[in-house]
Amino acid sequence: MDHRSMLFAVVMVICLILLQQPVSAKGAGDTEWLTPSNVTLYWGEQVLIGGYTITAQDFSPSKPVDLPDDYVMLNVKSNTSRSWGAILALNNSIIPNETILDGSIRLTANKIITGRDIPTPYATIEVALANIPSVSKQIPWINSVVRVKRLPVNEAYIDERVNILIEVISQKDMSLENIRINETVPAGFITDPDIEGTCWTISLSPGEKRSLSYSIRALRPGTFLIPGMQMFFDHNGVTHHLQTNASEIVIHGPYIDVNKSFIYQDMRTDGLLNVTLRVSNTGDRAAYVQLTDQIPQNCQLISGNLSKSQVMQPSDIWVLEYSVLVGSGENIVIPGAKVRFVDSREYGDAFESASFLFRIQENIVEKTETEEDMSLAETPVKTEAETQENMVTEKINSVSSLKRCLINLIERAIGWRS
Repeated sequence: MDHRSMLFAVVMVICLILLQQPVSAKGAGDTEWLTPSNVTLYWGEQVLIGGYTITAQDFSPSKPVDLPDDYVMLNVKSNTSRSWGAILALNNSIIPNETILDGSIRLTANKIITGRDIPTPYATIEVALANIPSVSKQIPWINSVVRVKRLPVNEAYIDERVNILIEVISQKDMSLENIRINETVPAGFITDPDIEGTCWTISLSPGEKRSLSYSIRALRPGTFLIPGMQMFFDHNGVTHHLQTNASEIVIHGPYIDVNKSFIYQDMRTDGLLNVTLRVSNTGDRAAYVQLTDQIPQNCQLISGNLSKSQVMQPSDIWVLEYSVLVGSGENIVIPGAKVRFVDSREYGDAFESASFLFRIQENIVEKTETEEDMSLAETPVKTEAETQENMVTEKINSVSSLKRCLINLIERAIGWRS
């Protein structure tokens, strides 16, 4: 028996089960249906109608010629994450051409085309939605079976553990197995190292209550959103999904941030490194901050301050500037600044900002020439002889001036005048 034949046999068994245990107890005569929609679904395609996503998952095996008893396998998923499987066929004594799911959606096969002479099989399905008034809409089945509570934490301090407590309560006289519960830790938090994770698989006896918990800690202050808890379990071939609402939490505390920037000026034999240190408190609590910066080895501080100690209020910013003399043109390692802080609750920390490898040749800032410097550089420098010659040329404009010029030339020739 090949793979497709085995699949067909499985499909037949599923159909018999579905016929013996229909998904919905409502018949077509008990429900008022809205005007149906006709959709054509190729293999693997899906369509969204009235909160239901319908997917054409598979078709009957292809044959050399198209036969009238082909079938299509559909998957239907609601916007509440409930899902069903349905099989529809034409001219088949075992598989029906119509089914009703959830008492709210009716699927009728009008055309099913397979065969080896077409690119892909497809089916034309008539989809009708039940005319159910919103006021009489039933509560999702999962909400009547299981009740979930997640006790929220609205605020905490940055050094405190945030404890998340989850309660799962069975509300029916039935046992539930393989209940999957998933919690998502938001960005900016770390979990307690004592716990193994935030995903659990549990079982519930009739009326039983289970409590689950874990703790997280914030890495910095701010307002964060903790995603809702998600729960999944299977019952009678249907996967049920429940998700709680997300909760907001505010984390208080100081947060000291340090940034460095550099400008290097080449001075031929030495270099001048100008450093700007920017320190800010981006938290929502004040703290007493002690800042001490470090200069690179073999460098000399020539101006500015390297340290400051003061209370920093939220949103305060310090800017420290200093200059050091660099003795060589090679790359230098700029060490990080050392910071210690403590707040009124005695929460504090000490850290050192990142060091930095400064590549001098890639960061040289040349001195920019001004227009005055350029004009002076372009002006030719006259020699003394040229100056004297010009003086002679400029003064010969009469007989008396000619006489004086001749006397000057004679005296210069015999060395009387320099």
